[in-house]
Amino acid sequence: MPTDKIIYLDNAATSKVDQEVLDSFNQISLKYYANPSSIHHLGQEANRLLEKSREQILKLLSLSHHDVIFTSGATEANNLALKGYAYANRNRGNHLITTATEHPSVLNTLKKLEEEGFNLTILPVNEKGQIEVNSISSAIRDDTILISVMAVNNETGAINPIKEIGEIIKKYPKIAFHVDMVQTIGKVDVPLENVDMLSIAGHKIHGLLGSGVLIKEKKIILKPLLNGGGQENNLRSGTNTLALSASFAKALRIAIEHQKENYKHVKSLADYLLNYLKDNPDKYVINSSCKDNPYIVNFSLKKHKASVVVEALSNRNIMVSSLSACHSKGEDYSYVVYAMNKDMCLAHNTIRVSFSYENTLEEVETLTKELTSIIKEIKQ
Repeated sequence: MPTDKIIYLDNAATSKVDQEVLDSFNQISLKYYANPSSIHHLGQEANRLLEKSREQILKLLSLSHHDVIFTSGATEANNLALKGYAYANRNRGNHLITTATEHPSVLNTLKKLEEEGFNLTILPVNEKGQIEVNSISSAIRDDTILISVMAVNNETGAINPIKEIGEIIKKYPKIAFHVDMVQTIGKVDVPLENVDMLSIAGHKIHGLLGSGVLIKEKKIILKPLLNGGGQENNLRSGTNTLALSASFAKALRIAIEHQKENYKHVKSLADYLLNYLKDNPDKYVINSSCKDNPYIVNFSLKKHKASVVVEALSNRNIMVSSLSACHSKGEDYSYVVYAMNKDMCLAHNTIRVSFSYENTLEEVETLTKELTSIIKEIKQ
């Protein structure tokens, strides 16, 4: 039977906007409506708020030698980081390194650069979905200029050893280290020292869709992808949407301020779900370790189609995902899970449950009860 209310467990795809963030967006839209690039005093007031938002973001992340570039989200931030750096530094080398489980906005961008003549090395991950540090060391060549490794995987929640990788890359001055931090900020602690560029999306931290940032060290040289009026320090032309930028800063502040208490709450939810999955080894294979990141629990169905179960859950007002929302529409399996276990059957039948601080234990209990009911019905 459908539940009386929507149970939303797809927060890794997007999260519900925080009311305080939405209120901030509305207030700024009405009060600071002038173009931040205008020289009159209304424009300058808007510009001061824009610059204050940048300062707040850097302070929250303890990054004092960096620049903030406001973008439409992480996909644009990743493209600007990867293409911008590759184009600007091609005279120094043309070898790029990444992992097999990156987000499509990283993998597809790097593959596009490969089509344009860059050399690309895609490294495998271990059975936990993590990159081995020594594989990074082994892959570095004299012509390597850029390495991109996500901090937390968007499908399994696996955490990569970003600090250790950064320490290795630091030994090579011409190599820039880019990190997709979309599923990380405000959720789990990942050290940012030795990270040259990082991408964040507002809608993953209860901010607004269409907001994001690329943060880079001041020394990093990028080639802009858009030509125009030279906004965002000549790196992203186009009139800045001040309300989105300022509300992103607010969403980031709220997420970081409440990170510890939210983590503790979400861990109790993940533990309940994991215990249920472990108690039914004949039905499920757990793909997420969840040791340090409870926000994403990924599992595969052994004997049933994930798409059927996800649809049945949706009909009962429980929202989970089978594949990442950013998968190509033509893909019907998880390349992330396949990279971990090389089992195509399990990769075809993955379910991702991703939590928010708004979720309750009662909701997770309902999820497990409905999963049991649905699988019995399908079997019958």
